[in-house]
Amino acid sequence: MATKLTLTPKQRIDAAINLQPVDRVPVLPLITPFFPGRHKGMTYAEAIRDLDQARQLIMDVFDEVGGWDGMIYPGYAYMVPPRVSAVVMVPPLRQPGRGLSENDLPQFEEREEITLEDYDLITKMGWNRFAEKHYSRFLPATEAQIIAWAERQMDQFVKDRKAWEEKGVPVLSGAMTLTPLMFFSIKRSLTNFTLDLHRHPDKVAAVLDAAVDDFIEGALEAAKLTGLPCIMLAMERGGGFYYPLKIFERFEFPYMKRMVEAFASEGFITILHFDNDWTINLPYLKDLPKAKCICELDSTTDIFKAKEVLHGHMCIMGDVPASISALGTPEEMEAYCAKRIDVVGKGGGYILSSGCEVPGDTKFENFKAMVDAAKTHLPSPE
Repeated sequence: MATKLTLTPKQRIDAAINLQPVDRVPVLPLITPFFPGRHKGMTYAEAIRDLDQARQLIMDVFDEVGGWDGMIYPGYAYMVPPRVSAVVMVPPLRQPGRGLSENDLPQFEEREEITLEDYDLITKMGWNRFAEKHYSRFLPATEAQIIAWAERQMDQFVKDRKAWEEKGVPVLSGAMTLTPLMFFSIKRSLTNFTLDLHRHPDKVAAVLDAAVDDFIEGALEAAKLTGLPCIMLAMERGGGFYYPLKIFERFEFPYMKRMVEAFASEGFITILHFDNDWTINLPYLKDLPKAKCICELDSTTDIFKAKEVLHGHMCIMGDVPASISALGTPEEMEAYCAKRIDVVGKGGGYILSSGCEVPGDTKFENFKAMVDAAKTHLPSPE
């Protein structure tokens, strides 16, 4: 039997973020068109070929499962302001049907796009000026073409957001950005950047210092253009899965903190999108502003440890793993979600979600079981 509801979806989400009691745990899958398209018999390329169709595919699945509480982002358009430096920040990505087969998922290209010598230039110029001068090294397009692409993406993003809001479904993220460590790790390549951290630590620190304010400025610009309450800060490579705490303490956390505090000062919530295992880094998050972040986990970080550390300080979101979504049973999914609702949801401050994106090969019945679990399983009181 479904829980008797007293809150709207937006009120439920806001209460979870603000660490307040909820009538039931909100559920917000991080969903792209790949799973809905496959569910409808499409290739991955077909699912994203038309961005209006891509949004509608997600909406169709939304209706089939009886709805969920909100969208972390509303479609498949990029959330970048219309400027060259912001577009150059987008990681190199091969898309299905363009450099990949029709039924391959997007793949990052790990390649060196920034050299060690570029660090000194970026330190002197800042990221925006460097990117505007050297964009042709990153993208085979003119400045006008780059800006036109970004404008089309932003227009589509706003269109997608409005479509969901007309359906009564709130959307959270109005921008996405990276910490400087994450960005330079991608642009230098993980191997080269890791060598830089040990061989040229002062040079790395200087370039991170030079870039962080431009990253903040770009994210705030996009968030204000889209008019949404959250900024997603995507992180993968700065945590304990890759580096010891002495690296995190110097090259990741100070910049994460600076970005979160800047976003909070402008009224935005930061979604800390943590890929890989950040368990040993969790205590540091207590130094971030209270109730101004969502700690989004992908099932490799210990979510129960996160609850122990962050209870009463920060909302936690996640962490249904791809393995259960794609290979499990509805019963396994229900049990997995129920335990998180019982433990992580106790006393508030929890949003049930997929661990990173809902996988393209998710079984529909497993996805529905995740959504239904939030609707039928009451969180424990404090």
